[in-house]
Amino acid sequence: MGLRSFFTRRRAPAAAEPSAVVVAPEREPLSPAQLADLEAAWAELQQAAKEAGVTPFNACTRDGSRWQDDPQSVRAMAETIRRTQKYTAEGTQDGPQR
Repeated sequence: MGLRSFFTRRRAPAAAEPSAVVVAPEREPLSPAQLADLEAAWAELQQAAKEAGVTPFNACTRDGSRWQDDPQSVRAMAETIRRTQKYTAEGTQDGPQR
């Protein structure tokens, strides 16, 4: 097969390929305890963002669910901001020391 025929050959129809779309499952409403935990997680995230000088941001999940409704995800985002702030504050922007 020549290079020209390689680039001009037609692909199989898209219907033959498996779909990669993932639909988020329907979530149940949060209980009062879960809602309080979520509010506490958001307070942590807001504090971490304020200390780091981070402006509002948007993010999404792979399965289409809302990370904003999951206290563990919110806390993970706050921890990521804190680690990033600590890493850049230490001046190790040239990479890890060996």
